[in-house]
Amino acid sequence: MARDRCGTPLRGLLCLLVVLATVALATPSAAARRPDVLLIVTDDQRPETLPWMRMVQRRIVDRGRLFRNGMVPTSLCCPSRASILTGLFAHSTQVWSNGKSAGIPDTGGWRAFDAAGMEERTLAVRLQDAGYRTALVGKYLNGYDGSPEGYVPPGWSAWHAFATRNGRYYDFELRHTDGSLTTHGHEERDYSTDVLRRFATREIRSAPRRRPLFLMFTPFGVHGEIPVAAPRHVGSATVGAYEAPNLNEADVLDKPAWIEELPTTSTLQLTRHRRGVQEALRSVDEAVGALLGALQRHRDLKNTLIIFTSDNGDLWGEHRLRGKYMPYDAATRVPLAIRWDRRVAPGSHDPRLALNLDLTATVARASGVPTPDDEGVSVLGHAERHGFVLEAAATWGHDGNGQGVARPGYCGFRTRRFLYVRYAGATEELYDYRTDPWELTNVASDERYAERVSSLRSRADEGCSPRPPGFTW
Repeated sequence: MARDRCGTPLRGLLCLLVVLATVALATPSAAARRPDVLLIVTDDQRPETLPWMRMVQRRIVDRGRLFRNGMVPTSLCCPSRASILTGLFAHSTQVWSNGKSAGIPDTGGWRAFDAAGMEERTLAVRLQDAGYRTALVGKYLNGYDGSPEGYVPPGWSAWHAFATRNGRYYDFELRHTDGSLTTHGHEERDYSTDVLRRFATREIRSAPRRRPLFLMFTPFGVHGEIPVAAPRHVGSATVGAYEAPNLNEADVLDKPAWIEELPTTSTLQLTRHRRGVQEALRSVDEAVGALLGALQRHRDLKNTLIIFTSDNGDLWGEHRLRGKYMPYDAATRVPLAIRWDRRVAPGSHDPRLALNLDLTATVARASGVPTPDDEGVSVLGHAERHGFVLEAAATWGHDGNGQGVARPGYCGFRTRRFLYVRYAGATEELYDYRTDPWELTNVASDERYAERVSSLRSRADEGCSPRPPGFTW
């Protein structure tokens, strides 16, 4: 049959070209034409701090696309990182916290992630199966330090992860690809962002050129009450006092009862925190520059999909709150910028809602990896979200002075215009960002919004399933 189709010289030449093309598609060199991927995930970073990072601003934001509505449905480290790794909401990963929630142990962190079978379905597993060399450098999941001795999750060709709680700036251990540990102390050379930068650039230099590379770089910065800067950056902060209409909100009678009882935030402590953030970001920015430089020298930077984001936002005294794991905008909004010279127009902006779990679909689509069960959508396509579920388990949070505060579990729904949330116990909030961008006036009981409340309540009820621990309608 094949002889008949290729019997003439012309047809023989055409058949030969088809065979060569088929062989080429199956070779490692063809696989290498798939993009390298660099995914950078910082810790507790707000979008407005991006201008504090000169390298990120110039080499990613200005050369790529800035998503002005980068968001997370569950604004806490482990639930968010679980979503990034799998492309699933927290109600699907069953990772609700960093360790336990609502008094129930093992509802968060690495143990919950592993127990739910998520280790076997991460983006790294799929990319490695598709021929990628995969590497994680930095923070994985809280509780990973309690994994079996020498344990390295499936799907990772190279592994250099914190094995000391959720990470530290100094005095930490890293677990490596072969399961071994290295201990880092309190010398200047032990500053964790710099240590991770060295491991990450080494991975770029040593990665086989014939295989595409997926590198996930997850520094500890800028986590902490007062983030710790590298010695060379101590005292370099230029930011002053923070000012916002909802900072230490004076009238909180329309807020839930657990907020009404909060004291105001210490503005002195807040200023110290923000200065620490700016200083700690300087070393993260330098690390980003080093990674891009290594990609330019040793890989194909023009065919590298670069994603910069954070696991969650951070409240700076809005509504008298600090930290995260809240439904408010400051906690759920994250920086998100993407550069891919072959696909993304430089200096572009995108107003669509873009979630952390959408990054999994984005990378998978760019690399040609199937995503049969993902709940995300690629932000490189034209799909548009019109809203998404907000969900969180009951927990103990912190007020603006670091004191514990009990926050009920909640389910909600967020659109670009509205924030709706319902807490266990039936308290509801609704904010209209068109008229109230600072979430100062809860209009959930306003008759003019009754239809809107009903609609968003239904969407929250439908999407927030299974329910978070400690939440009931």
